[in-house]
Amino acid sequence: MFKEFMAQKLPFLQMSKKNGKNVPAQPEEPEETAIAEAGAAESAIEEPALPEIPDAPAVGPAAFGKPDEIPGEPDFLRAEDDFEAGMSACREKKYAEAMVPLLRAAGAGHKEAQFLCGQLFQRGLAADADSRQALTWYKRSAKQGYLHAQLACAAMYEEGAGTSVNIKRALYWYEQAAKQGSVEAQLKCGRMYYCGRAETRNPKKARTWLETAAGQGSEDAKRLLTEYF
Repeated sequence: MFKEFMAQKLPFLQMSKKNGKNVPAQPEEPEETAIAEAGAAESAIEEPALPEIPDAPAVGPAAFGKPDEIPGEPDFLRAEDDFEAGMSACREKKYAEAMVPLLRAAGAGHKEAQFLCGQLFQRGLAADADSRQALTWYKRSAKQGYLHAQLACAAMYEEGAGTSVNIKRALYWYEQAAKQGSVEAQLKCGRMYYCGRAETRNPKKARTWLETAAGQGSEDAKRLLTEYF
């Protein structure tokens, strides 16, 4: 996922400069509503606290001897500049150097910087690996609708990385990514609904998602449709 993200960034940076700022955050994602529809509530699951910037993260500006002043209000122009600086350092594999501006951008609400901070923490590229910190940043980004972060959240809940295994939340995030056109997520939703992994089996929803993936040319989806139906 990290290599895919880096490979896609150059064309995105062209687009982001044209737009001039980040896309505003979407409304709070209705996890509880989505799970209630599946027949169970998620409110009992304790999430890791969001890290303070820059003191709480295992890696932060102060850790590298850099100024640790972070703007009190989101500054989208500065956040974009910090993101660009972080991406430039990542391309040169200077990950510890990249973490400084990326944390600033992430703290200001830049969804791609949040995702990239998650990648750096999960992979231990700038410091010791920390899956809990990674999930925290992924969730911030996913709640703003960032597809790669939604897939990352789903995988971590499914595998129990940085949190307890929670298949209902995994399905929730896979479905959010599926709605954005991710064939990988559509296949996951199809299998999970058909097998009843997160709730009572729902072949109708399974078929809907598999047909959606097949419509995008997925051979796996076509094969599963033949096997299941």
